[in-house]
Amino acid sequence: MAAIIFIVMLIFIIAIQAFLPKFLKESEAFGIYIPDTHIKDKRLVHMKNRYTQLVLTSGIMILAIFIGWLWLLRPAEEPIVFAGMVAQIGALIFSMGLYAKNHITLANWKKTEKWTEGQSERKVVDLQFREQLKLLPSIYFIIPMLITLGLGILGLSQYDTLPNQIPTHWGPSGKADAFAEKSWGSVSALPIMTLVLQGMMLFFNGAMKQSGAKIQVRNKKRSREQQLAFRKYSSWLLFVVTITVTLLMGYLQLTIIYPETMSASVTLGFTLGFLFVILGAVLYYTVKVGQSGSRIPVAEQDVSPEDVIDIDDDQYWKFGLFYVNKNDPSILVEKRFGIGWTVNMGHKGNWIFLVLLVGSIFLIATLL
Repeated sequence: MAAIIFIVMLIFIIAIQAFLPKFLKESEAFGIYIPDTHIKDKRLVHMKNRYTQLVLTSGIMILAIFIGWLWLLRPAEEPIVFAGMVAQIGALIFSMGLYAKNHITLANWKKTEKWTEGQSERKVVDLQFREQLKLLPSIYFIIPMLITLGLGILGLSQYDTLPNQIPTHWGPSGKADAFAEKSWGSVSALPIMTLVLQGMMLFFNGAMKQSGAKIQVRNKKRSREQQLAFRKYSSWLLFVVTITVTLLMGYLQLTIIYPETMSASVTLGFTLGFLFVILGAVLYYTVKVGQSGSRIPVAEQDVSPEDVIDIDDDQYWKFGLFYVNKNDPSILVEKRFGIGWTVNMGHKGNWIFLVLLVGSIFLIATLL
């Protein structure tokens, strides 16, 4: 079963990485802002197609080697897990290495050929945008947290009846393969971990409302509608992740409280269900929405004069992956290369959040 799980995950990673340029806005490629005058540049089109071909080819090779190794050696579960992780990391390293090469090449083209020279840069500010957002209310994320809190209290209330060894990890087969001595901390670790994950989803859902909208100056109506849809689908994706995490972690907490109900097959079913729901939701989100909602069909069009372009903010994007702008009040910003969101590392609120997150992880580790 471990082999099947890692094969599915590897296929997913390879496919997403290979076809990622197809789901991004035309105005951004490999972490570089592309003005409207150059989005149809044949060199850029060739670069995107070449990236897809190379990542797909290398990924198929890695997948073939992994499957061949499984078929020839019939290894045990532990080596499969290790090899599967190595295969995934290898696929990601290759794709990011190719991204880095294309990023540098594209940045040099843009600089030496002065792509934005002679054009007026403008930024669209829509004061009504936040009022029309359709994000899920915070209560959708708070209720799962209350359920987790209840399970945590239930576990503590049954402390005397719990076994001396508390499961802390479950393998791909659904069986517990790591344990800790019973203590108040080990019994509480799983609910605390779940609350941290749920809290992150709640935080991100709220942060999206405060994030500035990147409305294109030459296509204001279309990009505005796409931005609204992008945030709505992002909020629903966070909710799906929250519910899925709550169900899996809640079941595992119940197996600790009532070990006689423990079933490796049911645990495996919950694990596989979690995996396929998460991967399916991310895939649907990627294909349906795209970067910044660019794949959402919108009928309205309003094209401004050709000498007007969006603000070139490449200076705030470090290698096209990390956004650092202390003057931007947004905690979350849309990714330059990828689907979804990333944090504004210039916002002090993110560093406070990071300290709290690391502190929570350290607390959980000390409880086990």
